[in-house]
Amino acid sequence: MSESTFRSKIRSQIKPFPKIATYPTGWGGAMTFDAIAERIGPLMAKKITRFGVFGQDIPDSVQTGLMKLWLKLTDEPELLACDALTRTVWRAIAVCSCMVIVDKQERYNFFADIQANTGMDVDEYGVHGDDSRLQLWDAKERWAGFATRIDVQFDIERAITTIAQHYADDITGLVALYILTTDAKPLQTINAHNLPQSSVYARLDQIQERLQTLLAEYKPEKRRTWRERFDNGEIAPYLEVVTHYEDRPLALAALYTLSTQAKVRHFVTCENERRTVTRYRRAALKRLETAYGRAVSF
Repeated sequence: MSESTFRSKIRSQIKPFPKIATYPTGWGGAMTFDAIAERIGPLMAKKITRFGVFGQDIPDSVQTGLMKLWLKLTDEPELLACDALTRTVWRAIAVCSCMVIVDKQERYNFFADIQANTGMDVDEYGVHGDDSRLQLWDAKERWAGFATRIDVQFDIERAITTIAQHYADDITGLVALYILTTDAKPLQTINAHNLPQSSVYARLDQIQERLQTLLAEYKPEKRRTWRERFDNGEIAPYLEVVTHYEDRPLALAALYTLSTQAKVRHFVTCENERRTVTRYRRAALKRLETAYGRAVSF
């Protein structure tokens, strides 16, 4: 065979590379991947719903499975040559990660969903605090980190119940307990029950002392003064007092000396004005303490 004949034979056997790749299948012959996906996609969606996959997770799982199947086909074009349609569908489902989604959904149920499905008050009975790995590792019981938090919650519930029973016939104590254990605004709550503030504050101190004996790890926050809160940026109550004294210059001067390091002598010109400013300082101090409300600092 001459060289030219040999070259012609080789050229005749060379076929152009197809613009769209096809893959042999045991159930449909040579098919493009788009055709394969169109055929098995609906079947995948129908089957994975039986595993508890729902909503947007269905198309996401189907796309994941098809993408991984395509990657396998690019490496092994004959992968589906002997497969029936059902086997091809299960090949794609096997790599679609749908069970990972189901496990995650079952592990991380939203409190809103739990409340809707069970009617349980999750704000009262939900166990919070296991929202990150650090919080899980901080738990004393590594084998079941949530157990520690449940035990603590039970201890708190028993302690609050004990105190509530102790003050069952004392409205002042119950109001103090309500202020301490909720987000209610203290001054509004006290005024709504027409109770003296000093009595409620005394009960608050008693309840905190009792909680320290009932709960070993309970450490009440130190009550902040109005000045500490003013320095931290809480100026709304201060401005209320300023508004009350806005037409009395000496009272405003007294208020200014309370909130700064300014000296009284810098604002008076005689002894009578000094006495007036001193008197206003006492009155303004009481009004500031009332405006800020000592119970708010808990």
